[in-house]
Amino acid sequence: MSTVLIALPIPVGSTEEMARGFAQEINAKLDEFAKSRTALGVTQEAWAVQDLPDGGQLFILCLGGDDPVKANRLFAESQQAFDRWFKDKAGPLLKANFDQPLPPITRTLFDWHA
Repeated sequence: MSTVLIALPIPVGSTEEMARGFAQEINAKLDEFAKSRTALGVTQEAWAVQDLPDGGQLFILCLGGDDPVKANRLFAESQQAFDRWFKDKAGPLLKANFDQPLPPITRTLFDWHA
């Protein structure tokens, strides 16, 4: 399994609480989420918020699977109903265009698996 981490600044006006609310919506649609991610080849997805010393925050996305970079590209291309709903809800929270692959702007320096 490979892992990709993507860090995005949380824009002013968006809050961790908004992200938590979206995560609750995802939990209510967990079957659809799982079908979407399985079709993309994603076997792990985790979200985290990192507080920064200057008061800002980063949204950190972890994608795992055989080829998470490809999965990211396939998600960007997808027009499936759930994926479209997800992009339309998540995009404004992060001021990100999820119709374009997110650049893996982090570089993995160490990755250990048991």
